[in-house]
Amino acid sequence: MILNYYNDPTTLIISAIIMVMALIFHNMVQTWVAGRYGDHSARFQGFNRFDPQVHLEPFGVLFLFLLGFGWPKTIPTNSRSYAGRGRQEAIVWYSGPLTYLVVALVSYAIALAFSKMARQDLFIAFAIAGNFAIRHAVINLFPVFPLDGAYAALAWGNMGVRRFIQQIRQYGAIGFIVIFMLLSYTGVIGAIEAIFRSLIFTLLSPLFGL
Repeated sequence: MILNYYNDPTTLIISAIIMVMALIFHNMVQTWVAGRYGDHSARFQGFNRFDPQVHLEPFGVLFLFLLGFGWPKTIPTNSRSYAGRGRQEAIVWYSGPLTYLVVALVSYAIALAFSKMARQDLFIAFAIAGNFAIRHAVINLFPVFPLDGAYAALAWGNMGVRRFIQQIRQYGAIGFIVIFMLLSYTGVIGAIEAIFRSLIFTLLSPLFGL
């Protein structure tokens, strides 16, 4: 959780700023992708603007600081705007996790740059911010509300998949928290995070002579 770094103001502030911005960018990218497919529902409600009041969901921000994972408001979509039996709409939702991965890549790149400058404090701060971004990317792939993976699976999944997701949805926030904690403590999330982190550092290593 971000508040764990209360005794390290640099890491706390940088991680908080980057992740709040990541939540906003997440929605803005989804809005842009939706518009490319002809769905302007989110743009009409202002989700294409960098406006925290439009994007941020109070409980999502609270969970970000308390549990290290948060979420923005869900952008509105119009399923009738998409072709391909839900494939296009699923791409809109999956662009959210992809945005978090890009934020992670940029954060790690900045961290490595500061490492070269022997600024260990800023290296740690941006590296931790990158870790938070990767966590958001990974968790959002799971088909559990209010995550992107759930909306994507509802868009392209068969009736069995949709029924399963709706059954989980009826438990609301409790169901999400239970699954989130289960995946965390069993190491599933950590293992997937490690894979993405390794891929990102493989991309960045040649740039920084690592």
